[in-house]
Amino acid sequence: MISFKNDLKPLILCFYEIFKSILLFPIPKTRKLLKGEVAVVTGAGSGLGAGVSKQLAAKGVTVICWDVNVQGNINTVNEITNSGGKAFAFKCDVSNREEVYAVAKESAKIAGDVTILVNNAGVVGGKSFVEEDDKMILKTFEVNAISHFWTTKAFLPKMMEKNHGHIVSIASGAGYFAVPGLTDYCASKAAAAHFANSLSMEMFRDKKDVKVSWICPYAINTGFFDGFQANRPLVSTILEPQSVIDDIVKAIETDSDRVLLPGRLCLLDFAQVVLPRKAFLHLCLWGGNFEAMNSFRGREKTN
Repeated sequence: MISFKNDLKPLILCFYEIFKSILLFPIPKTRKLLKGEVAVVTGAGSGLGAGVSKQLAAKGVTVICWDVNVQGNINTVNEITNSGGKAFAFKCDVSNREEVYAVAKESAKIAGDVTILVNNAGVVGGKSFVEEDDKMILKTFEVNAISHFWTTKAFLPKMMEKNHGHIVSIASGAGYFAVPGLTDYCASKAAAAHFANSLSMEMFRDKKDVKVSWICPYAINTGFFDGFQANRPLVSTILEPQSVIDDIVKAIETDSDRVLLPGRLCLLDFAQVVLPRKAFLHLCLWGGNFEAMNSFRGREKTN
């Protein structure tokens, strides 16, 4: 016997959301106010983390900056406070579970309950699989993916209790579209993206008003991917940091879930699903995907 609640209602709501998305597509999403929120940003000492921290602070968010780079972290906090914002600096190795839990408690004591968590810290080795050092492979997963479990465990329970919060995972386009020479990085970013995806499903299932976003940018011009080549702008491009920072904050303000940057990566996502495997590989070859890491220099440090 067909049950309306279990069989028909979910399908009706599914089609409703599809039509709503189509109708509202041309209309810019309403942005919520962030003033009064408390955010933890990992990897806040440089790059995207520093930029996101400053932009959140400018919107009235109290920002707790975490990084292993003590001086860079202090510089970020000083820039925020000198501009009239409120921020605190904590040294934290996010790959160390016990350290994460301890620093999380200290952060909450000083700034109050955390309502926004931006998992941004990351590392990249950038070598072919057989050349990659075993320790670097482990470090890549510990920082880029496993740390998201520890930071989220530290702050999510209070968000669920208050039925208010936002978890942001800075994943990567490389988590969806593999790049030769980045096997460990691609795998770790795929883990980060699917961690966030699964977590968002749990929040939906449990009817919790805790939003989850996973941001998947292509290579960014921060020095983190110094030497990375994007030979076909139509397919791949080097993104400017400020545009990515703007999109991360926009995702928080609009409660967006998955964000691919640039947006045309959605076409590659579709192509990867529908094209025969070898056809997609030839498309990647044409797009310069196989040569992208030939001149890579980067930097092996937390970003």
